[in-house]
Amino acid sequence: MNPHAISFKPFQSVFFWITIYSLVAASVQAELFSLSASGKITLNSIAEPTIPAGTPWTFEIIYNTASPDLDFEVTGAPDSTFGLFSNAGAIPAITFFHYRAGTYEVTLDEPGDFGPSNIDITFLPSVHAIDINVNAALFPPLGGGAVSFHADFNDSSHSALLNDGLPTNQAIGLQSFGESSVTLLPPNGVILGSGADMSSLSIAPAPEPSTSAAAVIGGLGLLLCRRPKVGRRNSVWIRTP
Repeated sequence: MNPHAISFKPFQSVFFWITIYSLVAASVQAELFSLSASGKITLNSIAEPTIPAGTPWTFEIIYNTASPDLDFEVTGAPDSTFGLFSNAGAIPAITFFHYRAGTYEVTLDEPGDFGPSNIDITFLPSVHAIDINVNAALFPPLGGGAVSFHADFNDSSHSALLNDGLPTNQAIGLQSFGESSVTLLPPNGVILGSGADMSSLSIAPAPEPSTSAAAVIGGLGLLLCRRPKVGRRNSVWIRTP
């Protein structure tokens, strides 16, 4: 009887290529953009001592532009002049949020943290607008109760947005919006930063998984390349009749 040999490839190689495929796929699917702004508190209507008028503030929100437009849930049918993006769809819209004013600070970095939060886009011939609403139980209380967040950027020259999707126009800046506000909403009042007191506004691609993927792939490659070569010990030979 003649022996027949069956060779099984090392598990490490299979794992290596599966890992590469998974990380590259994740990188391709991620289309993340960041909208960030900064300024000073214009008005504190509840006289909250934690955040008096004049306090510097910053905020950033990261969203996935691959998230589906759920406008039909409000309009009954798709509407090219209105976009509604939330974490209720197949791809969560909001992946990260951070706000800080003085010693008051909140960070949300899990899609499940955002609850009924959403981003609304108005794309009418007469006005372009971005409305951001963040409602999450993780906000530290102010004024004796729960807090939510609202940011509103209105462009009466209707030139800032490209469509009713989540914004990707990196030319957007302070000059793009005639009326803006960034507001904390505690019970029975507002803590407001108006457009007049804003010092920066930008939209830019957010760091994507490709950066970390490259690092992981490189590390795996080094580990595999540095394994000592042991000839046929990397294969299993089975003799069959």
